Formats: sequence, structure tokens, C-alpha cells
Amino acid sequence: MSKSCPVFSAVVDADGVLHFEPLERAQRQAHVRQFRNSKVVVTITRPKSIRSLDQNAWIWGVAYPVIAEAIGYDLHEHEDLHYALVAKCFGEHFDKRVGAMVPNKRSSKLSTKEFSEYMEWLVRFAAIDLGGIVVPLPGESEAA
Repeated sequence: MSKSCPVFSAVVDADGVLHFEPLERAQRQAHVRQFRNSKVVVTITRPKSIRSLDQNAWIWGVAYPVIAEAIGYDLHEHEDLHYALVAKCFGEHFDKRVGAMVPNKRSSKLSTKEFSEYMEWLVRFAAIDLGGIVVPLPGESEAA
């Protein structure tokens, strides 16, 4: 059995009939063949909307640079700052596969709503825990 669990896209039409994406047919068939003569569980959910490009641009182009500059972080170390802040917000755990502590959530997997909450957490964290650092949210000017 495969360790990964692939996700295949489909559309349910007005009659309730499931239609899979034709381009994924070979991948689906190869995956399903692994389960010959086995009972399986099929889960159907609505797609989760992951963070938007605007949210991603704000975090890497505004929030992290403002915070990095304020605390004396090298601008080239944004990735380290990113992991530290995600772990601070969501907690962390030891991952045996990588032999290190890792955040409980990955920002790339957050929904747009969860990512908005993370953005608001960053603004509050910078203002309260980092001594009044002002990180403007999208649409706010630094002068406001």
C-alpha cells in the first residue's frame, strides 16, 4: 500500500453524478490498482481554498521584512523567521523523519480564513510581544 494519499479532482453535476478530471485518469487507475481485492474508504469533500497570492505577497513582502528589520534579523534569513513565527503561532512538535522540531501547521496548507487569522496574529504579536512594531495589514499605509 502507498504511504501517500493522493487527491483527485472531480465535479458533481446537477444529477448527482461524479465526473473525474480526465487528465488524472492514469494516475487514478494506477493508485486504485494497489487495492485489488481490498475494502477501501472513499472520502468526498469540497475543496479547501488555500491562501491567496495577495496574502502570500503580504507576508513575504511586508510582514516579515518589517519584523526582521525591527529585531535585527538579516533579510536573507526570512525562511528561519517564517518557521519560528509559524511555530510560535501554531505550536510545534518533534518530527522523527527530519530529526527536528517543526511547526504543527504549514502555512502553505492554511485556508484563506486560517491565513487571515495568522496575518492578524502576526500584527498583534509584533505590536505586543515585540515592543510595538507596527506591521500594516494589506490596504493600510504605514503612515496611518
